[in-house]
Amino acid sequence: MSMTTVKRPGVVTFIGVILYIQAFLALVAGIVAIAYKTRLSDTLERQSGVEFSDGSVLGIGIVELIMAVLLFVVASGIMRGSRGWRAFVAVVEGLRMASALFAMLYYHDSAFVESGIVTLLIGTFVLWALYGHDKSEAFFEST
Repeated sequence: MSMTTVKRPGVVTFIGVILYIQAFLALVAGIVAIAYKTRLSDTLERQSGVEFSDGSVLGIGIVELIMAVLLFVVASGIMRGSRGWRAFVAVVEGLRMASALFAMLYYHDSAFVESGIVTLLIGTFVLWALYGHDKSEAFFEST
């Protein structure tokens, strides 16, 4: 009985690399938020007029670190061909697309419409790359 290895398609690699980049950026954001929480809370208050406590900025930093770990795990799973992580990404993209569509239809503001269109296009690409592409399907089915 021979075992054939299916090469990971470029679109799946592209999505995995983007997830790794997001994980790295979330890691940097979390470290910066924790290291400079006082300076960040003062700057945010001056620029936006919204008051953030040091504890709030610390919480944001911790959440960013958790998101960095989660993004790294998801990216690793996608790159390995995990069907479970593929389904997880599909559910998240579906929820993002549904909320973007709701915002577009409910608010009718150009910012919501433009952002919604971009979100819908990106979500459609991600879903196509993970489910609609024959090579992707073969890759995820082979693992």
